[in-house]
Amino acid sequence: MPTPRGKMQRIFISYRRGDTQWAAGRLADSLAAYFGDKRVFRDVESIAGGADFGEVIRHTLGSADAVVVLIGPDWLDARDGAGRRRLDEADDWVAREVAAALEAAVPVYPVLVEGTPMPRADELPESLRALTRFNAISISDGRWREDVTRLARIIALDIPSATARQLQRVNLLVSLALFLAMALTLSVVIDNLLAASSPLSGAGGVPEWRFGQLFESVEKPLGVADEGRCLHPPAQWFAPLSKAWSGLIFLVVVPASALLFVFAREIEASRRRYFRAAAWTGAIGTFSAFMLFKPVCEEYEATIIFYLGMLVASLMLVLMGLSGFREK
Repeated sequence: MPTPRGKMQRIFISYRRGDTQWAAGRLADSLAAYFGDKRVFRDVESIAGGADFGEVIRHTLGSADAVVVLIGPDWLDARDGAGRRRLDEADDWVAREVAAALEAAVPVYPVLVEGTPMPRADELPESLRALTRFNAISISDGRWREDVTRLARIIALDIPSATARQLQRVNLLVSLALFLAMALTLSVVIDNLLAASSPLSGAGGVPEWRFGQLFESVEKPLGVADEGRCLHPPAQWFAPLSKAWSGLIFLVVVPASALLFVFAREIEASRRRYFRAAAWTGAIGTFSAFMLFKPVCEEYEATIIFYLGMLVASLMLVLMGLSGFREK
């Protein structure tokens, strides 16, 4: 069932108090740690005092994106004071919760507590028989961490975890920032190129490419003037932006690389190398750009840094895409 954009996806835990209340509380805490606070609902802690129990349950189930049904030893055969099976009663909230989830086609996860067998279809009321179509997951106190982690990963196929949502935000933030920095810088270059090609700007020739025109050294190689100035400066079109504009991309690359290094440990192991490669590309590219200030003569600095910045940012975007931002 599609979830509206911006809606906080929630997990509803259905359980019978006399059966699996201890497991419900512990599971709620474990899932909240994995998916984020306020995304896991169970009646005891999630219903404010004085609220209509039935109305809150109906509203929460109507907005739930996943329902975990805890099935303990007494879930199927729990009886009321008159000896009637509670699942068969019209006012049994457990039966109503599960039936509402099945009717709404919400993903349902039967969880068998401490080795409880999955009920057969012929043991259930008609409204609950569809529950047997879902694969059950077992959890126990002795293997709590492993079992709950497995359950959380299965639920995460329908609802992203807190880490997955963080990675999505990092992906959006870094990708958008790099793209905007590249687009803005490129727009300045294009605007300056158009201005340089205007008849009013005068004619400019294409510079001859000689090694000595790009790099300076203490020996003053051919074509280099004093103090880093080029003896044969480039044409106007070849240096179409200032140093300040040329460095704009790296103002984004530096914090972006830092973010990628921080979140690399959260990426799936098989894709982590792409993520770290993107971070190292930004770090090494930034270092290389600033090292070029010494050997490159002044008139070419802005242009060389611009091309390097575009290359580094493009490589980072490609490597980030290959990583898929998949959580471990």
